[in-house]
Amino acid sequence: MVMSRPASRFLVAALLSLVACDGAIDDEDRRPREGEGEGEDEVDDGPKLPVNASTWTYTDVDGAVCGNGGPVGVATNGGTSSRLVIYLEGGGACWNALTCNNDFADNVKTGIAASTKQVITSNSRGIFDRRAGNNPFATDSFAYVPYCTGDLHAGTNASTSHGVQHVGGNNFALMLPMILRSFPDVTEVLLAGTSAGGYGALFNAEKVKAAIDDDDVEFSVLLDSAIPLPPFAGGDAFLSEQLTSWAPSLCATCTNLQTIYEDARLGLPGTRIGMTMTTADGTLRQFFTTNGVPISAAAWESAVTAFVDSHVDDDFATFIQRSQKHVFVYDANLEATVIDGVSLADFYAGVVGDSAFVSASE
Repeated sequence: MVMSRPASRFLVAALLSLVACDGAIDDEDRRPREGEGEGEDEVDDGPKLPVNASTWTYTDVDGAVCGNGGPVGVATNGGTSSRLVIYLEGGGACWNALTCNNDFADNVKTGIAASTKQVITSNSRGIFDRRAGNNPFATDSFAYVPYCTGDLHAGTNASTSHGVQHVGGNNFALMLPMILRSFPDVTEVLLAGTSAGGYGALFNAEKVKAAIDDDDVEFSVLLDSAIPLPPFAGGDAFLSEQLTSWAPSLCATCTNLQTIYEDARLGLPGTRIGMTMTTADGTLRQFFTTNGVPISAAAWESAVTAFVDSHVDDDFATFIQRSQKHVFVYDANLEATVIDGVSLADFYAGVVGDSAFVSASE
């Protein structure tokens, strides 16, 4: 479900290559991506997903496929509030025969098995826990997007030399209108993702905002354990191979995760973006290296600090714990972690505008 597999250290290059080049994005450097500018007519017309109150319902989406060509869908769960949480699942990444054939990304070779659907449709942890009084999302509706393409939910390449369909971006383009049609009365939408899914949220945030196409619907983004850091040494080794393999739709100068983030910020003025992370993320530090040796905790913390110091503003806040932890959204008690007097539940509430939107760090 998240980037925590033993083989995940080799995803290193997947993220690292995308952070291989540094540079800021200007408005003139942006180009429309697939999904930008699409109107609400396309959202209003077409099939919907079944939604049941407080119950998970998994539905395959016609045309959406996993890396192995098998079907993939969306799990919905209807709430009583007017907010919809669209959640992008994490689970590693792959881009060639070595990485895709050796289990570096979840579900790529197996597809969404019955056992995986059972895990998804019985999910009641962390932000999905309707019984927790301290969960700001307890009464919200959910659309859960599984991960089975190994491409950070961004790929558009159905034909690769290694036989894997990296079509996560195409899949989400099919799913998104169906999701929005299925929850027509929402007044708020949160796009959230964990690890690989967090980077997927980064790739797809503008597309969601464009598809909503309603200034009266409040939009916010939550990136969990998916910080778009600038490059570490040797980070350009696999850039060309990965971009060719995944074929994500990018702006002209979006050559790495940081520039992708900066471009997204230009396209989402006034949108609150919250990011949860740790100073020594034990999983991501394996990913951001090309030699199998994790980035040192000190080097990681320095990079995190530099990124935060240069990007935090009124619309971007961070929750940073001093630990090696990877992933927060499944925490059993969202009030157990408190930093600078701000609990994780408080931070989440701030991201969606239910309380003060403030940063906290240890």
